[in-house]
Amino acid sequence: MEFVGRHVMMDATVSDVGRINSIQPIYDYMEELARQLDMTLVYPPIVAKFPFAQSELEQFVKKLSEENVKSRTLEFMEETLKRRATEDSGVSGVSIWLESHCTIHTWPEEKFFSLDAYSCKDFDPMVAFELTVKWFKVEYASFVDVERYIGGPCIIKAYEYKNGELIPCQPSISK
Repeated sequence: MEFVGRHVMMDATVSDVGRINSIQPIYDYMEELARQLDMTLVYPPIVAKFPFAQSELEQFVKKLSEENVKSRTLEFMEETLKRRATEDSGVSGVSIWLESHCTIHTWPEEKFFSLDAYSCKDFDPMVAFELTVKWFKVEYASFVDVERYIGGPCIIKAYEYKNGELIPCQPSISK
């Protein structure tokens, strides 16, 4: 068997949405994770707050309205844009490493984020876990560590984090 990579995934809820509802904390986290895992950033992290196309959509809807286009779809879009202006919206980030990548997607309204990091260069998954828990003030998480091999099965370790404790558990293949 030949080791070809480590893949960690985390789904987590947080106590405070401040760090998952803003671009800068996600950007800073992705840089720090690369440093702590000794990964090589190909580019700086790319982080965007959804809906990043809000202004383009508003311009499109405005143009249609100015042209006196009337439709239920246009009315729906206008209402949706009004609602979005007052709602929390998620942040997505990607960090491209020479050794592979890390992505994060957040749902502030649910106090939730999902993280995925893969590298062909081995790393300590607990370093990634501990940084993530502290950085985002995680309350609860499911955390999976997958060692990937050519010519052999993956080794999968699963954990549940609750009440400040990381507890090993059996990975669930299906419900």
